[in-house]
Amino acid sequence: MQFINQTRASTSNIPKKLVVIVVMIIGLQSCASAPDSVSSNTDKGSLGSLGKDIVAMVDMQSSRGNDSNSNSISNSTQNRYLEQADIKLANVPKSVISQYQQAIELMRRQQWQAADNLFDNVIAAQPQLSGAYVNKALSALQQDNIAAANSLLDKAIRVNTDNPYAHQIKAGLLRNQGQYEQAEQHYRNALAIWPRYPEAQVNLAILLELYRGQYAEARQYYLAYLANQPDNQQAKRWLAGVEIKMQRAGLTIPAETPKDTEQYVPQSKEAE
Repeated sequence: MQFINQTRASTSNIPKKLVVIVVMIIGLQSCASAPDSVSSNTDKGSLGSLGKDIVAMVDMQSSRGNDSNSNSISNSTQNRYLEQADIKLANVPKSVISQYQQAIELMRRQQWQAADNLFDNVIAAQPQLSGAYVNKALSALQQDNIAAANSLLDKAIRVNTDNPYAHQIKAGLLRNQGQYEQAEQHYRNALAIWPRYPEAQVNLAILLELYRGQYAEARQYYLAYLANQPDNQQAKRWLAGVEIKMQRAGLTIPAETPKDTEQYVPQSKEAE
């Protein structure tokens, strides 16, 4: 589920696994049935596994059903993008949704050009659906076209700045290009939209730890991620590693209660 790699620094695995994170939409699969790379969590630093929770077109009912915390967390921790999905889809013709579904299926079959053609039809009919641009960006990444992916993600964000998945993927691309400040901003934007977005939490933690030297805040993001992914052994090792760095730097490691870490929602820096 995350932009992560075994070495925490490699960027060589961009195109090989994107098929596992194609978007789930109306009438297809729930997020629970998509391949789950978080359980193994072997990547740290690449674009190889972007997350099963990238969502392009979902109605309100299906989005609630895919959120295991929807009944237990406050409104401030909901995914703002999903909350507006029913409005976005209210006037979308069934024929467009059908084409979208067909395009997703073609992505699963790795028929990238055919999928792109259908997404182009969707965009021509409904240019406000930012998920189509995100999917085309994923297809471009699969075909090693980083420039096209960047452009498509920019379009997705212009169409709907509240698409956290576009921000998350854009951040990963920026990070791999060494643009760490811009990557950090996009991760924070994603978390401002969806404070419990696990991929954004862990990837921002990685960025802050490895490239920004902000160990204390990185630790908070690891804790926030682990509060909802408690069995992720790799993330636990990363947390232990950043705590060692804090100790070596003479930083105090504050005590955290389970409730504190579960409710931790770091502040966005959108205004900066």
